[in-house]
Amino acid sequence: MAATMYSFMARCKKNKINEFDWLKDVFERIQAHKQEDLYQLLPSNWEQYRPK
Repeated sequence: MAATMYSFMARCKKNKINEFDWLKDVFERIQAHKQEDLYQLLPSNWEQYRPK
């Protein structure tokens, strides 16, 4: 589990995303997301699909 979180945090840094903002948003939205739309929550796609 820790390795997964480190990987996500590294992807956030690579994509110049605030890690806290990303994680907070993912925790708030993940239960309402359909399984086929989970790719939208990945750090590399998050900016494009996050609510404004």
